[in-house]
Amino acid sequence: MVRMTMTFLVMVILFLGGVLVGLNQASQGMIKMRGYESETFQEAVQTRHVDTGKVEVKVLGQDFQQVSVDAKQKKYEELQSSHGIQKVAVTLEKSVQWMYNQMIMVVYQFVQVFF
Repeated sequence: MVRMTMTFLVMVILFLGGVLVGLNQASQGMIKMRGYESETFQEAVQTRHVDTGKVEVKVLGQDFQQVSVDAKQKKYEELQSSHGIQKVAVTLEKSVQWMYNQMIMVVYQFVQVFF
């Protein structure tokens, strides 16, 4: 009985120690994910206007550049054009698959007549 109690207490101590180590690791991971070590820093997004007319933005300590709408529009149009090609490819695939299935059905019906 004493041996079982001692084993149980050791297991409880190891479990609680593991929980404490895990909580510490999670806390350190959150600090790394935030991107800063200071506890006094409270804002997630910081903006600053530069003399050139652009805006500098920091989100969780990472810098982001200001991109013009024209560049984004051009990228969007390129994606849309490739999307159209993808639609044509899907339509072609479905038509070839339909023709193949029809050929198989005709051959199957022909074999059914003789057997």
